[in-house]
This record gives sequence, C-alpha cells and structure tokens, in this order.
Amino acid sequence: MEAVLDAAAVLLPLAYLLVAVDYGFLFFGNRSFLPGGSSLALRIVLVAHLGYLTLLAAHFQHFPAANVSEALSIVAFSILAVYAIVEWLGNETSTGFWMVALAFLFALGASLMSGSTPEDRELFRNPFFFGHASLALLSSAAFAVAASYAFLFLRLYRELKAGRFTLFFGKLPPLEVLERMMSGALLVGFIALTGAVVTGFVWAFQVVPGEFFKDSKTVATLVVWALYAAVLLLRRLRRWQGRETAIASLAGFAFTLFSFVAINLWLSDFHSFN
Repeated sequence: MEAVLDAAAVLLPLAYLLVAVDYGFLFFGNRSFLPGGSSLALRIVLVAHLGYLTLLAAHFQHFPAANVSEALSIVAFSILAVYAIVEWLGNETSTGFWMVALAFLFALGASLMSGSTPEDRELFRNPFFFGHASLALLSSAAFAVAASYAFLFLRLYRELKAGRFTLFFGKLPPLEVLERMMSGALLVGFIALTGAVVTGFVWAFQVVPGEFFKDSKTVATLVVWALYAAVLLLRRLRRWQGRETAIASLAGFAFTLFSFVAINLWLSDFHSFN
C-alpha cells in the first residue's frame, strides 16, 4: 500500500501538469492535444486524486489532512473540483489553464513535502471533524478560485477601459463570463464555509461545550464568513457590480490568508479547546 501511495504522490502532480499544459494549448492555440479534450482529462484526474485520498484515509485510518502534505493535496483536489463545477456552470473552458496551474502548484507542494508519517490523533476519526476540516479546505480552495477570476476580471477591465486590447487579454472570455464564474466560485466557497462552521460547532460542543466562540480560529472564521456573506448579499441586491465584487473577493482572500498565517504563527497551530 505504501508503495502505491508513494507512486501516486509523484504521479498526481505530473497528471495535473499534463492537464494544465493541455488547457494551455486550448487557451493559446484553440485546440486540445489530449484524446477527449481537456474537460475529460480534468475529470479523470479528479477521480484519480479522489482515489488517492481514499487510499490515504483507508491506510492511516483517519481523515487525510493530518500533516501539511495531505492538507495541500486536499486543497489541490478542491481547487480542481471547484473549477470543474464552475466550468460546467459557466460552459467556458478558456480559463482552465490558470485554475489547473494553480491546483498544480498545490499538488506539487504536497508531493515535495510527502514522506513523513502523519500524526495519529483521535480527533481525525471524528466524523464531525472530518466534515469540518474537509468543508473548510473546500471553502478556501473556492475562495482562491474566486480570487483568481477576480484578478483576471480586473486586468481585463483595466485593459478595456484604457483601450489596450492585447492578444493575451483577447483570448479571455468576456467580463460577463468572468464575473459569472467568479460569483459561482464565491457561492460554492460560502456554502462550504457555512457547512464548516456548523460541523465545527457540533464538533467543538462535543469536545468542550461553550468554548467554541472563545477560540481565535473560530473568531477569524466567523469574520471571514460574515465578510463573504456581505459580498454575496450586496451583489444579490445589485448594490455592487462585477468590479466591486472582484475587489472584495481579492480583499477577502487576502484577509483569509493573513488571518490563517497570523493565528498559526503567533497564537496556535490548532484550535485552543483541543
């Protein structure tokens, strides 16, 4: 089993890279070199990565996010899954190169940091922790995808406003399509984050009743949840258009990264009640 897992840890980033290159051919050359096209290859890699995560969980008998390598692997899988959903909803494949390349970087990081035996803790077998951790990672990946679309939206918006329409930006889909895909990723992330908050509350109540709202990571998560809720509400009420939503998406993801790094470096690397 360990030999299979070690081989998969090396082959998965290569598969991600192959799909990213194929989407690059689609973006720059308007054609795919893989049989069945980029979208089919994307789904095959998703299934293969899901199988790898399932084998990890079965081998170590816990949720496969016990170390940095496993967490990065789940983030890579989540980014690919979110992009697959957004691509399906938006019916647009021209941005796949950027999103799959982003997922590849996380998959490569997971591969480079693999090899250490993950820590064995009882909480990794708790189903509510499983739901909390997996949904939290999925929400982070979705917000990363939304921020990537926000960046592309703002760059294309600036080019159009300045009257500079280079060949590169001419290959991007219209602003309306980028906005729709950004909003779809934001919605997926918000739904996943809501689920992470709910399952985290149930899990924390089992561990130490009443301590959930005293934890620094919990407070930061609730702030992020409120921020994205406000973004989606203002967009729903049509108070904000695509440009404002894109700026808020980038700011929200920057705050998410800052709060995550700051809390892990200066306060704790885990929840204070566990």
